[in-house]
Amino acid sequence: MISTVVNKRRGRPSGPSNTRERILAAARDRFEHGGYAHTSLRSIAAQADVDHSLITYYFGSKEGLFRAVAELALSPAQGFDLVAARVPPEHLAQALLRSALSAWDRPGYRDGLARLFADALTSEAALRVLREYLHTEMIGRLTEHIGGADAGRRAATAATLFSGLFLTRYLLQLEPVASLPADDVVAQLTPALRSALAPRGLS
Repeated sequence: MISTVVNKRRGRPSGPSNTRERILAAARDRFEHGGYAHTSLRSIAAQADVDHSLITYYFGSKEGLFRAVAELALSPAQGFDLVAARVPPEHLAQALLRSALSAWDRPGYRDGLARLFADALTSEAALRVLREYLHTEMIGRLTEHIGGADAGRRAATAATLFSGLFLTRYLLQLEPVASLPADDVVAQLTPALRSALAPRGLS
């Protein structure tokens, strides 16, 4: 088979029209068997029999490829980046909660994320992929953003709060959390998240 290549002049791929689907199929297989952290774009490209630059062309990055595999319109990491870029530190906790609830309240997005969690509960491979993805793309990003002493611990604590909120409000639909207006959830949880993100002694 002749590998698909990128048309350097126009920046568009030439070759078989199923290139994107082959990349997605290879990525699903590589993520499942190798995990997120240890799967490289080159290994996915080799399995899909395409030039690795095509993955960047279609998906932008490894994180973007994972988002496509998981069928998420907006990944948690993208949501964090959008908020962190425009919100001052003192308002970060509240803004992150509002952003998460806004995304999770959209059925299409919520369903995609719910599938990830459901798969992780029934498949060791899916659990490893989700765990590595969250550790690399979410906790890692947040750790770098907040900085300072114990940043990794504080970021992991924040991730625990978000995971628990998604589980109780959307998967288990535990009352009264499931029916609370988003503004009430933000008001209730902002102090806890702000405390989790603050350096020890400043919360």
